[in-house]
Amino acid sequence: MKTFTFSTLPPLQDFQFLTDSSGYVLTQTGQLHRFVGQRTTLVETPRQFTISHFYFRDQTHGALVGIAQAVEAPAQKGAVGAAVLPLLLLFWLAWKGSRKAATSRLAFVCALLLVVSTLLLSCSSAWQQYRTPDPTSPHATLLRHTPLAPLSFHRYFANKGQQSFVALTQNQGGSWETHEIPTNFYPTALVAAGRNFVVGTYARQQAGPMPLHGDGDLWIYGNDATRTPQLATNSSQHPQGIRLSRGVTGLLVSAQDSALYVFGSDRMPTLPSSVMSATPGNIYVLPTSLRPPTKLLDTPDTVDVQSLAQARTGELWVTMAGRKPHLSHGNLGYVALPTKRLLRFTAGQWRPVTVPPFTSFEQVEFVPGTPTGYLLAESGEVLETRTNGESWHPLASQAVRKLHPWQHAITWLQGKNQLVLYRAPGNE
Repeated sequence: MKTFTFSTLPPLQDFQFLTDSSGYVLTQTGQLHRFVGQRTTLVETPRQFTISHFYFRDQTHGALVGIAQAVEAPAQKGAVGAAVLPLLLLFWLAWKGSRKAATSRLAFVCALLLVVSTLLLSCSSAWQQYRTPDPTSPHATLLRHTPLAPLSFHRYFANKGQQSFVALTQNQGGSWETHEIPTNFYPTALVAAGRNFVVGTYARQQAGPMPLHGDGDLWIYGNDATRTPQLATNSSQHPQGIRLSRGVTGLLVSAQDSALYVFGSDRMPTLPSSVMSATPGNIYVLPTSLRPPTKLLDTPDTVDVQSLAQARTGELWVTMAGRKPHLSHGNLGYVALPTKRLLRFTAGQWRPVTVPPFTSFEQVEFVPGTPTGYLLAESGEVLETRTNGESWHPLASQAVRKLHPWQHAITWLQGKNQLVLYRAPGNE
């Protein structure tokens, strides 16, 4: 076990090991530092935005995401605008015709009914041709639509004045190439898939004066077309992406089954409906090629998935959020739940897992290629399994806030600014 204490830094928010004694840390004040042993160096980062997440795919190539409050740009044709403009045109034509004579009011009404009928028809079941039940599980649906596409700006009205950013480096943070992400959603997840970076967003995860909104997207940065030829023409100025119709809380790239796992909230209905907005599920599974078929997995209830991990057996493990969306007096907020549940997806079914005396869990992780996994209890203690989750035992650790697997080890953040790298016996 190795311990690294950075007593001169503000409390840490996140971290990443690149070797067993070096990597990066992000403070709660939004500063990125490179560490080697106990020594840290501030990394100069773009000043246009506040960093919320970072990820390095190797020693030199990394990405940052975050948000900034800015003057609202002129209205752009976005995800909603594209659907509304044709309807406005029809309304205008109908209104114009109604002015010719008083008797033409009937024509206006008929035109209005035609518009409504067209809208309802567009919300019909045409999208159902792209989905079929998964014969292996009642909780899974197979999708055959092509998800990856060029996307327009995606806006949520309650985030007015907010802009999302991504910054990319190819020289260890010596310089950054900064771009606006075409959305005012919050960037909530960042990972590398091949030589590309994948950004996940969540429209508004917190409830308060502004209503929460469980919508989100994936945005792809990079033009590595090794597995996805369509990305050969991708650009950072106009990135391709995937409309998810659900908010993202995390991303997992699995080498075990060559898949990208996107997890977070359940679907957010849209008008008109799409195969994504009409299909329940808070775990979206894509091949790393980002091509169909894809799959949606639905966990019990409408609670967000907080963390997701894959055991060496292929089974999925998740921890669930400690709150549930709740509509009260027309406002969408949350109601607290007594515990953050631990679930295991085995033989096509979700099974609740208890590890007495612990009942509530923040995070679950498995070390790839090994039977070893780790649970972070809400109390800040870490539990370990060396049997793919069949049994768990506590480790001598407290006040742990976050886990990250690294190679055949587990790393964690404990207290305000201390990192630990731990290898289980047999994983050295």
